[in-house]
Amino acid sequence: MPRLIPAWPLALALVLSGCKHIPTEKERQSSEIHYNLGIQAQQAGSIQEALSEFQQAVALDPDNADARNALGIVLHLSFGRHAEALAEYEKALELRPNFSEARSNLGNVYLDQGRYDEAIRTYEQVLNDMLYPTPFIAQSNLGWAYFKKGDTAKALENIKSAVTLNPNFCRGYQNLGFIYDQTGDTEEACRQFSRYREMCPDVADAYMREGVCQAKMGKADAARESFTTCENKAAQPALKDECRRLREHL
Repeated sequence: MPRLIPAWPLALALVLSGCKHIPTEKERQSSEIHYNLGIQAQQAGSIQEALSEFQQAVALDPDNADARNALGIVLHLSFGRHAEALAEYEKALELRPNFSEARSNLGNVYLDQGRYDEAIRTYEQVLNDMLYPTPFIAQSNLGWAYFKKGDTAKALENIKSAVTLNPNFCRGYQNLGFIYDQTGDTEEACRQFSRYREMCPDVADAYMREGVCQAKMGKADAARESFTTCENKAAQPALKDECRRLREHL
């Protein structure tokens, strides 16, 4: 009769193979190093390098919530990989439930996907965190979600609150200008684009937006000056060319 092999060694092997790997202290430190290198690469505009560094950081320490959030940002904003970005943000929040930056970024993906109700709920959760350091960003994005949903009144209310919280918040004035322009209030749009330019004088886009508005109001000389300043300040060739084109077509 053949000798039976005990089942427990195989069972033990299966259990061990399914165990979660706990990173060593060296792996955690290496993960932090790769995360920091990824931030540096991102700031330098080396997006592929940043992606690689964040991926390595997560591989070394899957519980590195900051690396997962940073990886989500790159996947979302640089590569348009919404599903993968959502997974990273959700894992970051699972690891750190009060991680409001990751929650705000999660809302940004919902906003880009047209999931406006989910975006609104997410931003409202962020705004309930009194320790969140940049509430004006979530407030403005909440307003934009309402605008995309068709509620202009709530959109304006929230974005105005955002620029009240941070009077130097360029995107807030830009979005207010967009909303007034799209709803046909050109005069108020011009006022908001002027505020955008006043508060953010180094942003070339502000001069372009104000110039377009001035041209609509029949102020050709002012518009020409705005487009010239935009062209001089623009770092991106595409924006520089656009401002030149607008100036030449006045």
